Amino acid sequence: MAGNPAQTSRPDGGRLNLWPLALVVLLLGFALFGERGILHMLKLTGQKAVLSEKLAEFETQNEELRAEISALRNDRHYIERIARTELGMVRDGELVFQFTDRK
Repeated sequence: MAGNPAQTSRPDGGRLNLWPLALVVLLLGFALFGERGILHMLKLTGQKAVLSEKLAEFETQNEELRAEISALRNDRHYIERIARTELGMVRDGELVFQFTDRK
């Protein structure tokens, strides 16, 4: 039975053409694994979710920084608190007591 390898015999003696089946399998392969395939799109959807979370974090951080900038420009009490806590500054006439830990 030497013949075309793309065809097989059917029990009734007719020939079955496998090219349409091969074409369908090829198209399904591209639909699943291709550059624009379903698996690639699922991966991209996951990446989009991660990037959206990071974007939300950055937007929150930007709002906090904008609020701090506004306070540094306009709020004298905030500037004084920063000067006292981070720079150790005191007002004129204030006494500073420093204690050392005894071990």
